[in-house]
Amino acid sequence: MKTSLTFLQKLAYALISVCLIILLLYYAQSFFIPLAFAALFTLLLISVANVFEKWGISRGISALIAVLLAILVVLFVFYFISSQIISFRNDVPKVAQQLYIAVTDLENWAQQRFHISDQHLKKFIDSITAQSMSSTSAIVGSTVSTLSNVLVYLVLIPIYTFLFLLYRHIIIDFFVKSFGNTHALTVINVLHRIRLMIKDYIFGLLIELLIVAILNYIGLLIVGVQYAILLAVVAAILNLIPYLGIYTATLFGMLVTYTNNTPSAVLGVAIVMIIVHLIDSNFLLPKVVGSKVKINALATILGVVVGSLLWGIPGMFLALPILAILKIIFDSVESLEPWGYLLGDDSETKSTKSAKRKNIFNKLLNRKK
Repeated sequence: MKTSLTFLQKLAYALISVCLIILLLYYAQSFFIPLAFAALFTLLLISVANVFEKWGISRGISALIAVLLAILVVLFVFYFISSQIISFRNDVPKVAQQLYIAVTDLENWAQQRFHISDQHLKKFIDSITAQSMSSTSAIVGSTVSTLSNVLVYLVLIPIYTFLFLLYRHIIIDFFVKSFGNTHALTVINVLHRIRLMIKDYIFGLLIELLIVAILNYIGLLIVGVQYAILLAVVAAILNLIPYLGIYTATLFGMLVTYTNNTPSAVLGVAIVMIIVHLIDSNFLLPKVVGSKVKINALATILGVVVGSLLWGIPGMFLALPILAILKIIFDSVESLEPWGYLLGDDSETKSTKSAKRKNIFNKLLNRKK
């Protein structure tokens, strides 16, 4: 005999399930973060591995070659950035000296503006220094822990990616068998759409990175900044972090420029980076990346906030592709279609919207009959 659950019972079960999933993702983040990145890289490298398999190379060797090619690309980018940082290393003492001069000027300004005596100002600075030194051990401990996690991720992500590529057919068969033969076509279609979407999204992200770096480089050359390449690449990478990235990149660029340029050049760096960010957020991101991932602004912001609370900076990077994957799944399951509609954007035509509403209305009528 079938017993139908009440609305409150369904809501309670849903809330308990969501809470358990959130707790699992938070406390097991060291396990899920490299797994999530490896899954994204796998979806990106499947096409590369398929090309090598068509050439007659075995599946294991094809997966290994694809992962090695990806590692070489990452190492090349890392070498390029590190070489620029090494060239900047000689100016690090200048940065410290300029900061000391700036702090001294700030002290003199505070004394003249607020009529603070040297003794009171010295006590205030000493108290701030003491508080900073007391928290230094905690900062060092967290930094060491973060670096150790990064090193572990750098080892685990390539291994996971290789294994996912090697056993991708087993993973697909697992999902097909889990949902039964009646839903086999739907499962295969969903997996295929997810793979294409992730591949287009990552390629679009790389194109956006390249364009933003070139625009920043051209603007910084016009301003006359010495380390234009380094600042342009760093700003393009930090620009991927929502909200905080552009401010961090601007402050870093102004600080570096302040060591060996005029104040007008420092102001020019801020203007260039803000203009490029406005061009990126209003034109590049919607056209190059946003066209691949149909997620509205509200869902994106909430996803980034939740991702940062659960997994920190990696969660902010993973929020958008995970939301896009969830939307594809929601759109493919009839009972979850409202959630997919909630995540979607408002760029559809009126005819498409009316057709969807008519379809939902017909489904409701059929259920009542």
